Amino acid sequence: MISPEGARAARVFDSLGMDFERAFAGRKQAQTDAVDGLARRLAPGSRVLDVGCATGRPTTEQLCAKGLDVTGIDVSEVMLAHARRQVPRARFVLADLFGEVPAELGAYDAVVCLFCFVDLPEHSFVEGVRRLAALTVPGGTVLLAVLERRDTQVVRFLGRTYRAARCLREDVCHYAELAGLEVERVEVRTEAPARDQAPAEPERSLYLWARTPAS
Repeated sequence: MISPEGARAARVFDSLGMDFERAFAGRKQAQTDAVDGLARRLAPGSRVLDVGCATGRPTTEQLCAKGLDVTGIDVSEVMLAHARRQVPRARFVLADLFGEVPAELGAYDAVVCLFCFVDLPEHSFVEGVRRLAALTVPGGTVLLAVLERRDTQVVRFLGRTYRAARCLREDVCHYAELAGLEVERVEVRTEAPARDQAPAEPERSLYLWARTPAS
């Protein structure tokens, strides 16, 4: 079931289509480095869930190329159609992390959620991380990426605006711990912003590496 918030996001991303992928072309080196690091710690055939997979590139495609069993979920049917066309080796499911996630998805050795929580206040962020953890096997890995924000900020992206929530390194660690995760580290990386994004200065990304408690 798609939540009201998920339905609003779906309308936005349905309208963006492949423009969303093109906006980040050649600008995701930190992200691809992190996904490479995740793949190196997983055995071939491990199950990985890409939450907010969009068009399937680069993350779902990259994980499949490493010999992993990958499922992508998104709220946008348009994004999923592009993903199925571009990454036929993966499985794609219409699902909303904040709605009713299909039970048949099961649990994964690792769950990846990259830049999906950019506008969430603390309570929603923590709930989102709890839901990521619930989709991860005991002792499994959660990899979460967000943009660092020192205060709330209005961001323009592909002709639209949204209010990004404050999010610092200490916030990410705190939210993960509140959600019951064991934090390994938070990596800080700098990368060029998307095309047609304002402000257009280089941005700092925060990559949270955490584990679910072993049973």
